[in-house]
Parts: sequence; C-alpha cells; structure tokens
Amino acid sequence: MNKWDKIFESKPKYKPLNDIFFQKLLEKVKKEINPNLKNIIDLGCGTSRSVFQFARMGFDVVGVDFSEVALSALQNDIDDSDFNNIKLINQDLNDITLDLEADIFICVFTYTFINDKEKFLKKIKSSMKEDSVFVLITPVTHENVKYLEIDKPQIAVEYSSTVKLLKSVFSVVEDYHHDYIGAREDYVTFLVKK
Repeated sequence: MNKWDKIFESKPKYKPLNDIFFQKLLEKVKKEINPNLKNIIDLGCGTSRSVFQFARMGFDVVGVDFSEVALSALQNDIDDSDFNNIKLINQDLNDITLDLEADIFICVFTYTFINDKEKFLKKIKSSMKEDSVFVLITPVTHENVKYLEIDKPQIAVEYSSTVKLLKSVFSVVEDYHHDYIGAREDYVTFLVKK
C-alpha cells in the first residue's frame, strides 16, 4: 500500500473545480486553440468529482491516479452513475509511462507532489498534439497571493521557478484567471501550449 492509498482510506473530501471557472477556461481554449475539444485526461484525479464534471460537459475522460484505493472508490461512483465516458488508469505520475493522447491534459492541485517536475512536464509535452493544451492548476507562493484555505500553502509551489520551468519546456505559457466570485482565486492556473 502506497502513501496515497493510506490518505484515501481516510476518505478525504475535495471540492470540484468551479463550473463557471472551468466553462470560461474551456471557452478560451476553444476560441484560441482548439474549437473541437473531445477528450480530457485528469492527471492525479484521486476521488475527485471533476471527472464527472468533465463527463457531464460531454468529454471522454481518462482519470489517472497512483492510489488504487482512490480509483476503486471513484470506480464505484462511476458504476452507480449513468456515465459511460469515464475510464480510470492506475499510474504513478512520478514515473508515468503511458502513451497518452488528449485535447486537454489537466493537473489540479497535484503538481507539488511530482518529484521530477521537468521529466513529468516533458512527458506531457511529448503526449500533446499541436492543438492540445495542458492546464496546470496549483497553489503558489508569491508575494501577492493570500490563501483563504489553510491547507493550500502546504501544497504550494514557488511561482517564479514554476513559470521558468514551464517556459523551458513549452512554447506558450499563460497565467489564466477568471474573476467569477469578485476576487482573484487563491491559486494560479497555467494554460500551456506545446
């Protein structure tokens, strides 16, 4: 049993992405990069409800996670649902060997746990098509960021070094923020193109 199985045995609850935020992000991607988005890979999906959000929006979804406990719980939820467009894969993101292809690769709040971030990013880049995007949503440490939730600083990555690494691997790196609640979110979304 790995450390993630132990964490997921305690049945932690995670908030899904805000639907409005994700819808605005999709509109931007469709307008600027790829109007024909069909599939999405959720890297580090855990027991998150995000796979259901993506499936409800019409995507074919692949959820990838290292915890068999998390994937088993999520598979039970999928089996109890009407969705047939969600597939789960057990894989350690620190040593991802799968040949993955998708229109959108998304990594939400798991990036800090990747040991060799450059290797991970290069694997994602090699899996991307010319019109694919990688969406990295992560808390960051930065002078202007204030966290509303006490757990976010514990999983934050340093902003400047993250931008520098992303720019060394990918051709286009953009901070994306959507003001859907009247205030800037307490994390950064990087919209990345091959």
